[in-house]
Amino acid sequence: MSYTRNRVLVKSFVWRIIATLTGAIITWLLTGEIETAGKFIIIEFPLKIMVYYIHERGWESISWGVVPTELKD
Repeated sequence: MSYTRNRVLVKSFVWRIIATLTGAIITWLLTGEIETAGKFIIIEFPLKIMVYYIHERGWESISWGVVPTELKD
């Protein structure tokens, strides 16, 4: 099974939004500072979306654990 790069990119982007907002809320709750939570978002979002995308693309090149699907006529 293989996915297009666009699918992986969109999947990465949506997950990053969810995870970044969660992290920002935790940062805000721990510090009580909304500005610190905002800085967290600015740094964390682009960095981790790039790392996640590279991770997903890397796993696509590994055949371990992949079961090929049969083509239907």
